[in-house]
Parts: sequence; C-alpha cells; structure tokens
Amino acid sequence: RRNPRSFRRGPSPFELRALSSEPSNASNSKKFEWKNDGFVKTSTPETVFLAFGSATLGLLYPERADLIATLGETTGGPALRRIKSKMEATREGRLILEEKPRISSETLPLDSLLKLDSNTFGFAYAKFMSSHGYTSDERPLVKHIEDIDLAYVMQRYREVHDFWHVLVDAPTTVEGEIGQKAFEFLQTGLPMALLSTVVGPLRLSHDQRMRILTAYLPWAYTCHSNCTFLMGIRYENYLKEDLESFRKQLGVVPLTQYIQNSDPTK
Repeated sequence: RRNPRSFRRGPSPFELRALSSEPSNASNSKKFEWKNDGFVKTSTPETVFLAFGSATLGLLYPERADLIATLGETTGGPALRRIKSKMEATREGRLILEEKPRISSETLPLDSLLKLDSNTFGFAYAKFMSSHGYTSDERPLVKHIEDIDLAYVMQRYREVHDFWHVLVDAPTTVEGEIGQKAFEFLQTGLPMALLSTVVGPLRLSHDQRMRILTAYLPWAYTCHSNCTFLMGIRYENYLKEDLESFRKQLGVVPLTQYIQNSDPTK
C-alpha cells in the first residue's frame, strides 16, 4: 500500500505545457472584459458592519452563500493581495491578471465540452456540472472590493471552484465541501474558507466529524503540500488534457485516492 505522504509535490506552472502561457483570442477577451461592474461603494464603518454581520449570521446560517460571499469580500483583503502576488510570480498567473478571463456559460458552453473525449479535463468538468444541474453563471459578482485587480482575484476564486472540485475529486456532500474548503483555505488563506471549515462540522453527526478530522482534513493538507499554486493556472487552456495526466502535472492528490490509500484494511 502506498503511503499517502509519499505523493510528490507538483511542478510549478512554468513546467506545464506552453499552451498555458499563450494569450487568449483578443476579441474574445475584449467581449468578456472584467470591469468590476458589481462594485458597491461603502464607507469604512459600513464595511466593518458588513464584516461583523456576515460573520455572525454566517455562524448561525453557514448554508447562506450570500453571507459567506460578503464575509470573504470584507475580510479577504490581505489574503487577496498575497494571492495576487503569487500569481504575478509566474507568466501564466500574470496573463490571467492581465486578461482577466471569465468562466461562464458563454465562454465555456457545456454542450461543446461534452463533445470532448471522455478522458479529458473539459469533459469531466462538463459532466460534473451537468449531472448536478450546476451552471457557472451562478457565481455572484463581487460587490465590496474596489480595487479592480483584487476584485477580479476574488471573482476568479469563485469561478474556478468547480474546476477544483473536478481536479481534487471532492464529492458535493457536506463532508466533501468542508474538505475542499479546508484545501482552499490552505491554498488561498481566505478567512471565509476557514470559517466554513470550522463551522461546517458543528451541525454534523459525531461519525461525520470524525471522518472529517481523520480523513478529509489530512487529505487537504497532503494535497496542498504536494500540488502547485492552483490560482495561478489558466484552466481554460487545459480542457483537452487527459484528466489524470493534468492532475499529475499539477501534483493534485485526488480525495478518493487518498482515502483508499489511507484505509488500514488495505
């Protein structure tokens, strides 16, 4: 049986295929240009009130995505600046920040992706989305971040969430979402991801909490320790890649694989 800690750290984005470093079609980029149109001007006291209110209510109603989104925007400044700095450290990340590509039903229509080979990353993403009835258009626009680059980083974080689901093979159960949020916190440092990780298990049964503590959280740490910085990846350029090969390029440890390798009965 393979030791879960023996997974090797993934390569940097520079080691990924050159396709990822190529700018996208100029006209397409212009059509879906990020303009931070959702921004709502708030004073400092209003921002503090929003942060405190969303945090308090988020503890009571962790299923309220709007509260978690507001908390992320009003408390995520330092983390977003660190994410932006890491993205600027690679050519691929710099191109993402420069072109600010969007992920939507217009830019990535699922019907087209479902025509790709069944082993590809793009097909797996489209199958995941369609089988759960999800659409990339569900991600709300950032409202409370004025800096256009930081607002985009937050928007990008929201829009790649489902790509990460496919890559890490996390189920859409409460336990799976908590595990992925723990992984996202380690990758991004965003406080709202930590809140989801801490508060989410409180409403679960003892057995579920034990699975999170003994399987999901250790997986999150192992996967983060082995893989590259995922916010710096232009996923749209890897849709035709073999999914398993792409995971290996990134150093991603799939959740189901980790749990199977950690099973003491094997």
